[in-house]
Amino acid sequence: MIYEFEGKKPRIDEKAFVHPEATVIGDVKIGPHSSVWPGAVVRGDFEEIKIGSYTCILDNAVIYPADICHEEDIEYVPVDLGDHIVVGHGALVRGATINDECLIGARSIVYNNAEMKKNSMVGMGAVVLENEKVPSKGIVVGIPARKLRDLEEEDVKDIKRRAENFADLADRYREGLE
Repeated sequence: MIYEFEGKKPRIDEKAFVHPEATVIGDVKIGPHSSVWPGAVVRGDFEEIKIGSYTCILDNAVIYPADICHEEDIEYVPVDLGDHIVVGHGALVRGATINDECLIGARSIVYNNAEMKKNSMVGMGAVVLENEKVPSKGIVVGIPARKLRDLEEEDVKDIKRRAENFADLADRYREGLE
């Protein structure tokens, strides 16, 4: 389902795929060859959500801007997802920046003002806390997330290949739904 909110309608590239059982609301931009799968929620009401190309938001993931309370006001933090990203099943990305070619494992959380540098990975179930940075070519695991090791070159290549594989799958779904 695609919904307008307060005059802001999602801008979805014609080569992107949003499954009919996914929800995309408000100030959301989805680039070419990206996909949003069943049960996923991408909710751009407080702030903007940008999703680049070849980025996959898997089943039941939630992408949402942060609302951070300060003494006198509330700060709204957008979500910026680059290109060739896989957001795993049931993951939460809230007010974070995810640079190109990253993988966010199933049921993990990347929270308020956190950043994943290019070619990084968050392991399944890990929690990247507020303002933390996942280093380039690093994999973090645990609660709170801590660096496990550096990614091998094959790991880095696999992230991009997975993202492109989901783009191919999305094309097949789109053809089947037409």
